[in-house]
Amino acid sequence: MASITKNQNLRIKEGRTELTTTHQGQDLTFVHPSYGPDTYANVGSQIEQAGLIRPTMSQITSLAHTSCNSNDKYSKEIQKIMKDNWLWGFTGTLYVPNKGAYIQEDPQIRNGMPFMDESDLVRKLEANDPNVRFVPFGFKTEEMTPIQLANNDYVKALVGEEGAEKLAEISDKHRYKPYLYSFESVDEPLTRVSALNSNWNLDDRLNVNGNDRGDDRNGFSFGVSRTGEASRVEK
Repeated sequence: MASITKNQNLRIKEGRTELTTTHQGQDLTFVHPSYGPDTYANVGSQIEQAGLIRPTMSQITSLAHTSCNSNDKYSKEIQKIMKDNWLWGFTGTLYVPNKGAYIQEDPQIRNGMPFMDESDLVRKLEANDPNVRFVPFGFKTEEMTPIQLANNDYVKALVGEEGAEKLAEISDKHRYKPYLYSFESVDEPLTRVSALNSNWNLDDRLNVNGNDRGDDRNGFSFGVSRTGEASRVEK
């Protein structure tokens, strides 16, 4: 007679709601519900504690883009978050005087903000690290047309060319021209976080924020599934 293991723990797997979109030619799966409202650091911590991955600004752009083209209850919820609050994207920007903006995917968080060291970022750029980019000052900020948004050097560095095109398409669904919150220059190094929203100051426009302090407690985000983040889409 086979032996029976005593005190074996019951293995439980409860159902969860997954929201899958297309991102850079692959399936990207987010897990519902969202985390927030809270600060950039707290929402990021909540996502990690749930065993999920913090989404980059490019990834959250893909989620926003799909939701703006869908009419299901989850898409409507995402649209409402963007109108009433905003979506955090875990991509940091280090603005450096007389140089420009270093952009890094999901940098380490210290004291509630991304920790970004210029010398370390330069080394990663020289090593062709795909998670780090640099764009010199001279890019347009504030209000612009959707086409200008899609071609903006900072926006393309922040979310990639595909993401910039998706942001332009989202902005086309709004009454007013999109608005980029960033810096044309700085007097001292500044580290900032990223966010998306659609109704800041009651304007019906897409706002792409690359200069947020991250300390406001009104932001949301969704965790990315570790098992469903890279399923290839058949073309």
